[in-house]
Amino acid sequence: MKPPIDVEAAKATWNKAKANFVQTLDLHLEHVDHGKATMRMPFRKQVTNGAGAIHGGAIVSLCDTCFWVALASIYGETQPTATASLTCSFLRPALPPHDLLAHATVLKPGRRIVYGEVHVYSGEKLVAHATLSFLNTPAGDPKPEDGR
Repeated sequence: MKPPIDVEAAKATWNKAKANFVQTLDLHLEHVDHGKATMRMPFRKQVTNGAGAIHGGAIVSLCDTCFWVALASIYGETQPTATASLTCSFLRPALPPHDLLAHATVLKPGRRIVYGEVHVYSGEKLVAHATLSFLNTPAGDPKPEDGR
């Protein structure tokens, strides 16, 4: 059985290593576990569209980033990886005043292709659902710790 992830240490590492674009979106790691991650994107005027809702591109970026954290909880944060596909369905507008909360789950931790999903909530409402495939790029032979 895999030991539990030290969530506070993961948050500290995340806060130190944020990429510039992630800082622009102000994404915050809320929780991480083996194959799962939760991130928060505060509602801010800077990421809204003309209708006053959070821009779809910001939501997709939240999904992509949150899923990467879930993947890194399995393969490690140094595993080279790239988004192979991402499909996001927008179910309703993400309106003020609620922050967005994204919940990512790795459903299939393959050797090269990692598949999963992200649910995005604004308050209690599901506003988006994404399915993603990431490609573990060749830098050794990545294997999840459970051997799948």
